[in-house]
Amino acid sequence: MLFCRTCGVKLPEEASYCPNCGMELNEENIGDTPEIPQSLGKHAYVTEYSPSYKKWRLSAAHFLFMIPLLIIAGFIGMVVTALVADPAVPARPEVELFCEGLTPVMVDNGTDQPLWGYINGNGEQVIEARFDEVSDFGENGYAAVCYAGHWGFIDRKGEFVIQPVYEAAQNFGEHDYAPIKANGSWGYIDETGALVINPQFDSACAFTENGLALIQIGGKYGYINRKGIYVIEPQYDNAQSFGVDGYAAIYTFGKWGMIDKSGEYVFNPQFDALYPFTENGLALVEKDGAYGYINLEGIYAIAPSYEQAYPFGENGLALVKSNGKFGFINSSNTYVIEPVFDLALPFDDDNSLAAVCPDAESGLWGYIDYYGKYVIDPSFEQAGSFHSGVAAVKDDEGWLYIDKGGKEQFRPDAACAHVTRFTEDGYAVLFYKEEDGKLLYRIVNKKGQFVGDGDFSMISLQVLVQLLVLD
Repeated sequence: MLFCRTCGVKLPEEASYCPNCGMELNEENIGDTPEIPQSLGKHAYVTEYSPSYKKWRLSAAHFLFMIPLLIIAGFIGMVVTALVADPAVPARPEVELFCEGLTPVMVDNGTDQPLWGYINGNGEQVIEARFDEVSDFGENGYAAVCYAGHWGFIDRKGEFVIQPVYEAAQNFGEHDYAPIKANGSWGYIDETGALVINPQFDSACAFTENGLALIQIGGKYGYINRKGIYVIEPQYDNAQSFGVDGYAAIYTFGKWGMIDKSGEYVFNPQFDALYPFTENGLALVEKDGAYGYINLEGIYAIAPSYEQAYPFGENGLALVKSNGKFGFINSSNTYVIEPVFDLALPFDDDNSLAAVCPDAESGLWGYIDYYGKYVIDPSFEQAGSFHSGVAAVKDDEGWLYIDKGGKEQFRPDAACAHVTRFTEDGYAVLFYKEEDGKLLYRIVNKKGQFVGDGDFSMISLQVLVQLLVLD
């Protein structure tokens, strides 16, 4: 069994490209264990395919929604996609475009290497475009940036608070420590730039709420405390940071299991894919190609029997696929909405409406309520979930945004090639393709007004990837 070392997906036999991230496969990015690039999150969103925090995969429905973008965009490897047979992933986290009031944008400076800067919600350039690479601002008001080939940290004024002297750096996590790379190894600094844990690890993640950080050394994953002492010795083939529930998913002997902060098994490694626990105390798992749900003891509440499944939503329903059709079940494994849809998405962010396509041949999407009744009849070629009361849909004239009554809120101009859903702070991104194939990006508010005067060569990758796949 082989895995893509870029994203961690299990590879089909004789594959030339990764079906998940689009990377061309060679000896350097193929391995016999799923080495996932750690994306330094707080929660253990773990699957055999894409365990990184806030890294989401697409079901068939999501994939159809993304086809136009995948055709026009040149960064398929940045967007997390999946095959039809793959499940979609956990309950959606909140996504804000303007973190700490600012968002990074890439500005075309007329050279082959456009630079990054930051704008505010009014579109004003607050920090000039002068950085090679950037990250979003963290809660402490610092952002890791790369300047002249080296990484440091800036404040919201764009001034360096920690000079760019590192080979790589990641934003500060809990307890005010940030992972940095020096002399080929990862260690940690505090907010003054003082080294608190010497560089010694092959990879390192931010500290989580329980005071532990996931690290990798010698090909194995373990956990350290703030003194750099091993609390859980490196022993796992793959692992994730601890979640707010106090548990972490680990991968060993070819299976996923879960441990507590002392390293004791909550349940033994036994699953091919493992997702976070939801509010009803159940977690979606995959075993031998089928999907079911377990409780915190690792005991099946719903035995693996579905071809595809999603985690339970806050309304107590989970989207599942059986015999080629999608429906919604409750925690008792009873259909609340019968499996009659060829394609479907989970309920939206306030659990009131779900996008469904009853007939894949016609390809028309509509929206149903909790009882399975149509609130908006199938009439759209593509449809995303509602966020902040608005959904992106496409008809025969192009893209538009509608409210939950199906009323048009605004329609981007005809030159718009693709759109994203709205963020929790009320912004969406529109894509425009120039004659030479180059993509430009515009930020828009809920009134359909552009934020700023210019077209951007790129916006925050951390946010953009989430917006594209979080339908």
